[in-house]
Amino acid sequence: MKDIYEALNHVSMDLDAYAPVPLEAGEAERQVNRLLAAKKTERPALRVHRRRWAVLAAAAALTACLAVGVGAAHSWSGDFAAFLGLGEENSLGDMSLGLALSQTLPGGTVTLEGVLGDDYCIYVPFTVEAPEGQVLDGTLDYGFDNCTLYSDASDGMVQHMEMLPDDDPTDNKLRFVMMASSSKPLRGKMAEATVWNLFSYPTDTSRLHDEDAVVPGRFEFSFRLDYEDRSVVVCDQNTDVGLGWPLARLELSPVSVYLELDGLPENEMNPAFDTSIVLIGLDGSRQELVSDWDHEQTGEGIPGLSFSQDEKAVRMLLQAIDPAQYAAVEVNGVAFPLNEAVG
Repeated sequence: MKDIYEALNHVSMDLDAYAPVPLEAGEAERQVNRLLAAKKTERPALRVHRRRWAVLAAAAALTACLAVGVGAAHSWSGDFAAFLGLGEENSLGDMSLGLALSQTLPGGTVTLEGVLGDDYCIYVPFTVEAPEGQVLDGTLDYGFDNCTLYSDASDGMVQHMEMLPDDDPTDNKLRFVMMASSSKPLRGKMAEATVWNLFSYPTDTSRLHDEDAVVPGRFEFSFRLDYEDRSVVVCDQNTDVGLGWPLARLELSPVSVYLELDGLPENEMNPAFDTSIVLIGLDGSRQELVSDWDHEQTGEGIPGLSFSQDEKAVRMLLQAIDPAQYAAVEVNGVAFPLNEAVG
């Protein structure tokens, strides 16, 4: 077998020596339609979500520019600090990296403020700016033809987009935050962000908005995810938590909870995706991790987004926490003390 592969290494073919064979009309049309369908699928319109605007606007007004302490990597603007509930005592400066990456095209400018993250989640607040004299009214609903955040660390990521409160609906700027969760460690890897055609609703989302976007253009950025991770390992040995497969690893950071099951078969739905997770405070209080929708309806719990791939699951928090204020993490009713956690 080895000799066959070695022989094939010396085989060559001159493709120019062969005359091209034209496709029949019907086949040519099918190929064009297939490519157009793939192009449309790869660039879905993304409607921007708004969350707790009244609360965020008030908090942002109180934290116009959050100082994150001596030696911190970045000072977050007030709207993003309010979005995650950051304060001077829980600023996450060591988990932050200022980017200040800006690209200007004829239709406007996009600026990435920075990135905040841990091993499995990243948050990137950014500004979209139209040319002077054009108004971007923050009371309208907006979307993007494409707005993506990827890393070369993982082949599985989930993404989410939110609009930050607009403190001046008469100016030419809007603020957003894009977020992504990954099943593999992100820190130290390269990331790519794409922002393409900001448009306003109502509109036809089955098409691209190259001609009528309020800020047209494809803005592309690359940056390295260089920040510190403040995760602690709460459990690193197989423990039965009643999910059908043992919990092999549990990590807690200020912005996420990471769970890994042992022995989960390929293509099996991960029960850790939506299992109950409760943070138990030092005073015995209980805060459950809930979906963003549930939090908006009740105002209770810690809002977040769930993601799973194979045996791994991530709960990305939409409200930062301070792990030092908790005594234990409870997974499906089984408590794991944090005083035994390893940083």
